[in-house]
Amino acid sequence: MTRLLAILLACACAAADVPKDGRAEAFYRSLPEFFRFARPSDLPGDLRWKDGSEQKEFADPAAVRGGTLRLFTTSTPPTLRRVGPNANNGFRGELYDQNDFALLSAHPDTEEPIPALATSWALSADGMTAYFRLDPDARFTDGQPVTADDYLFTFYFHRSPWANAEWYADYYSREFAGITKYDDHTIAVHAPRKRPYQLEWLGGLRPTPRGFFRDFGPDYERRYNDRFHPTTGAYEVRPEGFRRERSMTLSRVKDWWGDRRRFYRHRYNPDEVTYTVIRDVDGAYQTLLAGELDFMPINMPRYWYGTNDKEPYLRGYLTKAQFFNDIPRPPYGLYLNTQRPPLDNLDVRVGLQHATDWQRVLDGFYRGDYERLNQFCEGLGKFTDPTIRARPYSPELARASFARAGFDREGLDGILQDAAGRRLSLRLTFDTSDRRKYLATLVESARHCGVELRPETLEHTTMYRKVMEKNHDMCLWAWSVSSRIPQLWESHHSDNALDTLPDGRKAPKRQTNNITGISHPELDSLIDRFRAATEEQEMVDLSRRMQRIMHDQADFIPGFKVPGYRIAHWSWVRFPAGFDVKSSEDPSSFGLLWIDGTARTKDLADYKAGGRRGPPRTEIHDRWRGD
Repeated sequence: MTRLLAILLACACAAADVPKDGRAEAFYRSLPEFFRFARPSDLPGDLRWKDGSEQKEFADPAAVRGGTLRLFTTSTPPTLRRVGPNANNGFRGELYDQNDFALLSAHPDTEEPIPALATSWALSADGMTAYFRLDPDARFTDGQPVTADDYLFTFYFHRSPWANAEWYADYYSREFAGITKYDDHTIAVHAPRKRPYQLEWLGGLRPTPRGFFRDFGPDYERRYNDRFHPTTGAYEVRPEGFRRERSMTLSRVKDWWGDRRRFYRHRYNPDEVTYTVIRDVDGAYQTLLAGELDFMPINMPRYWYGTNDKEPYLRGYLTKAQFFNDIPRPPYGLYLNTQRPPLDNLDVRVGLQHATDWQRVLDGFYRGDYERLNQFCEGLGKFTDPTIRARPYSPELARASFARAGFDREGLDGILQDAAGRRLSLRLTFDTSDRRKYLATLVESARHCGVELRPETLEHTTMYRKVMEKNHDMCLWAWSVSSRIPQLWESHHSDNALDTLPDGRKAPKRQTNNITGISHPELDSLIDRFRAATEEQEMVDLSRRMQRIMHDQADFIPGFKVPGYRIAHWSWVRFPAGFDVKSSEDPSSFGLLWIDGTARTKDLADYKAGGRRGPPRTEIHDRWRGD
């Protein structure tokens, strides 16, 4: 039997296992202008197909497959669901964002399109439709082939109220004008309007596995809570791989389709990636030094510099590596819940900006290695307004602003009060990571300004739930940023700030990314206009106007930005030439590293026997370092 015949038979058998979903079919029929069906002969004859072949491979052909990569996590995720309440948690990247593919990917060094689930693509002359030829070999991790029907199902699934995911419902309604199926492996995706970066928008569409969701219904949240959502990536979480609050194991898919593709071969090399729950980062660091973890982030200066006197480093078995990347910067800082008094008062929020001594944190705790973040939207190229600067620490300016809010008298404990005797006192929530150790610095600096910050440290999952339920005053937080195009609807639009109750009253809207509760009509209008914009310069202008309002509204206190990442890794962890790619957020982002199992056995035994591998090694990889 030829390989082609085997593939065709496998596709036919797998497709037969996925019955038509009558509810989905009815949904398609109800929207005939959105869901369209045609024949291959209906494709335009003047299309200019591209396949990304001019882009260079970035994985190392010397990479070795096999072994287990041993890492740690401070907690397992509250749910394995990809969509719905609590799904946007800190483990999402490992499970889904770094382990799944859209129609196209962006080359991590050039940012140009490369094939992913589509082998080739074409854009219509008017820029309103993108055509894609799907890879017939592509499979979900459960073995189901990826076909055109899985892209249609994406719209049905995410727009369903059962998914309980308003952001997705909005996105899949507003950002696409339709989809056409020509055959099982040819589709067209239609844009709702002319806009810059059209191919990036349309090529970002991902399939949803119809077979896995054959039981999708009103009980979705409960039924799928602890089940891994199949992806098109190299790893899956098998039922035995999810041990709540103990460990999470990602197992490599046997005969993964991407191993035969130019931009995906030589990647995702370990057979397993195991994350052991170690709640205390100091404990994880000791586990690393014992050789029981293969690498760990050591971004915190006390680990980076403290490693210098540790035996594994001194004897050449443990290497420190610093990699400078070029990515949009996650907005690390303090998020103020503007729906709670006194944070609903702008003067209080502006005062808090001046009452937070981030520079002292940067100079002391971070030893000057981190940089001050100036605003929420940083690192977005032309879309970032470089004139916006974070407000400086100033007790004088802070107290003047608090006085304008009515907090103009000092109590016996030095905390400001208003005429009714209400103290300027707020709860400041952190997680239990190493960052909690500079809570005292922020508390002390605020007290000099007449503010009481009551520190609260919570385990990561508990903190995540509290913040997403909008039960916080102030919290240290950051969102990951996947695009250089600002996407502010989810974090700053009133749609995601307030719910209207049956009696007409407003209440904070739970489970949205607008964790500051900001609700500003002019900002809403600008966000809506930005989402409807058709010209790049218009988008740039709107972006900078939005950023100015966000700065003026002071719902976010910019904290810090990290110009890359730092890790400590054992000698058996191998990296490609150049160490990593420009767009990488961490060593696992693009799956380029691998484990040398023979070296692991030998080097660990030699180390425990008192051996020496060589002099201490510190590597600085600064090819992508900016100014």
